[in-house]
Amino acid sequence: MRHGHKDPAGHHYNLSPAGFQRAQALASVIPACFGTPTQITTFAFNPDTSKNARSYQTAVPLAVASGVNIRLDRTSLLDSKRSGQRLLQDLTLQGGLLVLFWEHRHLPELAAGLGWPAMPPIADDDFDTLYRFTYPQDSAVPLVTRYSQSGLLDGSQRCSALVPLARQ
Repeated sequence: MRHGHKDPAGHHYNLSPAGFQRAQALASVIPACFGTPTQITTFAFNPDTSKNARSYQTAVPLAVASGVNIRLDRTSLLDSKRSGQRLLQDLTLQGGLLVLFWEHRHLPELAAGLGWPAMPPIADDDFDTLYRFTYPQDSAVPLVTRYSQSGLLDGSQRCSALVPLARQ
């Protein structure tokens, strides 16, 4: 998923208060809907300037709630597609739940590396979409389901209620 909401008027790289509240709420919804994460990975950020820190900040409440450490994908800045390919080949993740928090401009690239080259671009103002990739046994081609975070949080959408978008 994309990192949490940012302050459009702010000139910093932190989550807005609304973005942080959403991240806190997702920390209980994600495990309730999809199970406890095996791994949490985020788009890399610059430790000197904090540029792209929102992905990491969005992951922190889930990491605290689940006891799973956050991994920063340092190569994501250069090649998110390769990051996806590497994650897809990681045998330690088979049968587990990997939760990814990413910079929105690089999400389609990441999705392509994860086997879904048809992901549409994420709008600058879309902080609500969550994609779930499930892989049939012995397949690198995911079944993709789109969720609304707001719908999951307010109960108007059930975790398993949506029909998959695509199988590419």
